[in-house]
Amino acid sequence: MKIPILKSLESKEQWLSFCAQEIPYAYISQPLSLVDFQTSFLLITDIKKNLRDGRRAKKFSMGSRLSNDAAWALIENCQWSLKSLLAKLTELDFSSNVRDNSALNIHTDLSLRHFFAKDKCIISPLLLEQLTPLQKPPRSWFLNDVKRLLSSDQYTDIKWLSKHPQLNSVKSVLIQLISYPEGWRIDMQKEKIVLSYRDTFILRFTPDISVQGEQRPLLLQHL
Repeated sequence: MKIPILKSLESKEQWLSFCAQEIPYAYISQPLSLVDFQTSFLLITDIKKNLRDGRRAKKFSMGSRLSNDAAWALIENCQWSLKSLLAKLTELDFSSNVRDNSALNIHTDLSLRHFFAKDKCIISPLLLEQLTPLQKPPRSWFLNDVKRLLSSDQYTDIKWLSKHPQLNSVKSVLIQLISYPEGWRIDMQKEKIVLSYRDTFILRFTPDISVQGEQRPLLLQHL
């Protein structure tokens, strides 16, 4: 799944444009967050700039089972500003009835919760800024070079060398390389790269620099 990264959601026009997307789901640069409005509930994940494991991120859910009117009313109440909305959410006392909070003048049908995100794959998009396609093979291969190859689909002849349950796809390997780079090793077998994790061979592939991928820093290729 490709996740767009939008600069901001600070106006009515930006919100309407966001919700007109086929899938209203995107990272936002300012404030750094992940916004999901695919149902009648608006979900906002507050992301820290060095977040490597989504399970450490705080997530807010707001809306109504009846319709998305309650969520829209909340957005409008915050002057169509995600920055203002997120700031008010962090001020709320969730130990009491949300409707008793003076920070928000909210719709009567609004249900509002906060919890820790369950998706480990949610990471800070700032960690991916350097993952642009390689233009030429490096003299020596380092982990960041491999991450750039995998994120830009610059590989062929991939072969899995392990049945590791948590490292069984390019996506999962890429997430692990970004989030937990310790324990990885790169070996070369002629023109092929072999990735090992904690002395276990994981996969082997051939770099293909001729594939330039999509040089769009505001788009995550696999996450």
